[in-house]
Amino acid sequence: MSSVKKSRATLIGVALAFIIPIIGAKLVLDQHWYQGAATNQGIMLVPPVELGELKQGLPEGWVVLLPQTGACGLACQQGLYAINQLDVALGKESGRVSPVFLTPTPTEHDLSQTPVVKAVADAELSQPFASLPADQIFIIDPLGNVILHYPLHQDEEAMRMEAKSVLSDLRKLLKLSRVG
Repeated sequence: MSSVKKSRATLIGVALAFIIPIIGAKLVLDQHWYQGAATNQGIMLVPPVELGELKQGLPEGWVVLLPQTGACGLACQQGLYAINQLDVALGKESGRVSPVFLTPTPTEHDLSQTPVVKAVADAELSQPFASLPADQIFIIDPLGNVILHYPLHQDEEAMRMEAKSVLSDLRKLLKLSRVG
């Protein structure tokens, strides 16, 4: 092989070494073979719902909120128990998170089984949650943004698994948060 042919082969080899990965990456992205990394286990609200001045009706810091408009059925009771247990599960970080049961009118539901959960009756604060999916647990950041939600389940085991998802996401948020 002559030196000209060797030089061309080397030049083509170097060019292919740079071009093939670019073509491969473009193909992977165009064909949607790559799923972006998401570490949250809840469903993210994009864009987040901003509560603004309505946040004044909630405790300071992070809030795990269970809004309810009607009677508190089995799924609601499972949700109340789950957000009550977050206090124990978060350990030293539990002071940064407040579990809240939100109703538009004062509730007649007995919260004695969930002593950590704070009941808030505020019709104006309940309004933004009417447009969001029903029977959900919401995470609200200290700035008043509703960012994540998790479905309620009537089955105790399914709700326990969902509570683990809430706990996992809360731990990440608290670890990375510079506010609250």
